[in-house]
Amino acid sequence: MPFKPTLFVVTDIETTLRKRIAFDIAWRIIDKSGREYNKGSFVIREAFKYDVPFFAEKLGHYFDDAYSQLIQPANIFDVRAEYNRQIGELQDAGHRVIACAYNAAFDFRYLPETIKTISGDISQRWMQRKIELMDIWDFWGSSVPLNYTAAPTNSGKYVSTSAESAYRWEFNLADFQERHIAWHDCLIESDILLKAIRRKKPMPIVSRPSELAGAVWKKINTRIGIDGKSVLIAA
Repeated sequence: MPFKPTLFVVTDIETTLRKRIAFDIAWRIIDKSGREYNKGSFVIREAFKYDVPFFAEKLGHYFDDAYSQLIQPANIFDVRAEYNRQIGELQDAGHRVIACAYNAAFDFRYLPETIKTISGDISQRWMQRKIELMDIWDFWGSSVPLNYTAAPTNSGKYVSTSAESAYRWEFNLADFQERHIAWHDCLIESDILLKAIRRKKPMPIVSRPSELAGAVWKKINTRIGIDGKSVLIAA
């Protein structure tokens, strides 16, 4: 049987302000070399019946992306079906498939919560197949060099480990700003994942969202020698 590479479903969502309904869902399926096997990028029509977007000022950019065919409108059930169809086809072809996200505990909590809210059925699930999960944030944090620096967080006692901060440091782009649009964020999170893969550290694979690590920001800060006991000087 020919070798089938492990594939990563890099997933990102943007949610509404109060109810955390996922209104923007995107993913890229890549291997460790960055080759893309499939993708999806959708704005969820019915999400806006429940709430307004968290980053409402970015709504205009969705018109640009729709015009550029980077995103398309769809209902949540069709998006779930497509997400799972792509995963199923690759699993059936013999690939190990890992669903992942930067701060995966957030994405893989609010995807099922969204479909439960919209359907009115608390038995609804997002994943339709058994699949391994991984937090890119946790994985990256276990291998980022100990000389990592970033701007302090609001407390002033820890450095930021957000996707934006990680990308700035990894690619030496001090002025980079995260778009907070799911497809664009998938692109940078894919790049962060590939950096971590090349460092050959064990992947923090789990089988369900409840097993994903908590307080990842603190875990990373502790690893690089920041204990939060004193105020830091801005990087």
